[in-house]
Amino acid sequence: MKKKGKYLKYILVLFPVLFLSSCNMDSLGDDLSSSIEAKLIPNIWAFLVQFIAFIILILIVIKFAYKPVKKYLDKRSELLTSEREEAKNMKEKAQENLLESDKKLAEVRQNATNIINDAKTKALNERENILQNANEEARKIKENAFKSIEEEKLKAKSELKEEIVDVAFSATSKLLEREVNDKDNKKIVDDFIKDLDKKTK
Repeated sequence: MKKKGKYLKYILVLFPVLFLSSCNMDSLGDDLSSSIEAKLIPNIWAFLVQFIAFIILILIVIKFAYKPVKKYLDKRSELLTSEREEAKNMKEKAQENLLESDKKLAEVRQNATNIINDAKTKALNERENILQNANEEARKIKENAFKSIEEEKLKAKSELKEEIVDVAFSATSKLLEREVNDKDNKKIVDDFIKDLDKKTK
């Protein structure tokens, strides 16, 4: 609508110019009074020819110059608009990708921290288990060593008792120069063992 009004203004301005240009002003200086009346009245046929020629010229300019240039400018404008939109979309997508990559990076860092903390906890637990196992093993070895020592003590005591009994039998036999009966033997041995137990304790 605005374009039509613009064209109409141009035509209204050019119409009087064309109208006045169709007047024959050649002999205006010869007889000014007679020429003013006769020569200032435009020649209708000349005006029509000029007007038609002007319209044809405008149509030719519009068809071969204005429309291609306008078409080119419209295409260029569309191209620039589409490129601007594409750039805007790419910028938004880049922003989204940046936010997503920041989020993933934060998740990866959190996962790495969790893995390190889990590894530390497992290592501490493993260390505690190893120490407990080592302490338990050392306690068992110690208990076994004490048991073995006690067994060796008892064995040595038993062997010592047997040797002492043998020595006592032979000594009593020599002292009494007779054979000791079982009752005497038992009494002597029991007394000797009780004595020995008291001394060793």
